Parts: sequence; structure tokens; C-alpha cells
Amino acid sequence: MKRIIIIAVLALVVVFPVTAASTSWAAGLNIGTGASLAGQFQMDKFKLNANLGYGFVSKYVAADVWADYQVYEFNINKARFGVTAGAGANIGVAQKAFGLAVIVPVGVVYRLENQNFPLDFYLRVQPGVAILPDVGFHIDAYIGAVWRFK
Repeated sequence: MKRIIIIAVLALVVVFPVTAASTSWAAGLNIGTGASLAGQFQMDKFKLNANLGYGFVSKYVAADVWADYQVYEFNINKARFGVTAGAGANIGVAQKAFGLAVIVPVGVVYRLENQNFPLDFYLRVQPGVAILPDVGFHIDAYIGAVWRFK
């Protein structure tokens, strides 16, 4: 379990600084069916995302990696919201058992437009199909926030 966490942290440390030079990246926290650290790399309406955390329901350490795209935008008064959809994978480890699922994250994002307080708030649901150890239904849901770095 420690190796997985170390590998994931090293991957984030290597990938994000290299890619952040040409666009923006963000880091934050999620809470819901689990608690996790979140990382994002954004290129206009397209994002690469990664989470590393612990699942409260299944009692596992998990990592999610996916890409999503803002498919729709709407306003409530002056607040602008985006609807995102994507695809990726969830990898979980619990007491020497290994799990793998294909996920389809769908979410709603609210971005603060304040330059001094660059936060994104979101609600995300990640339904999917578990492939390992057995084929079945997989779901995660959470709210979160990330601080955007330029």
C-alpha cells in the first residue's frame, strides 16, 4: 500500500510541473464515498484528472485517473456552471486484493472568477464497470474543491 501511494505522489510531482508551463493545473480535496487528494491539468475545456485516497464504503486505497470535457455550460443569476463528462479508470487495493474499474465521471463545476481566490467547486458522480476482481457495478460520488495555479 505504501508503494502505491509513493508511486502516485511521484507521478504527480513529475507530471504536473512539466505540463504546468503551458497551461493551468490545480490541487485540492474531495469528500464523499471516500476522501482523496485531487489533481487536475486543464487545457481550455479539456481536463486530465487524478485522485488518490481512501474509500469509506469498500475500505480500500484507490487512485482514479480520467480525462473529461466540459460538454455544457449554464448560468444561475450571474454564476456560471459547467457540466463535464469523461472516461477513465479506478484502481483500488484492499488487504492484498486488487480492483480495477472503468469509470465514466459526470459532474457540475462552479469556478470562482476572482483572480485572488482561484477556486473550483464541483459535484461528481463516477459510475462504472468493475473488471477485477469480479465483473460488477462500481460507483463513487463526492464534492470537492481545487485551487487553480497559473
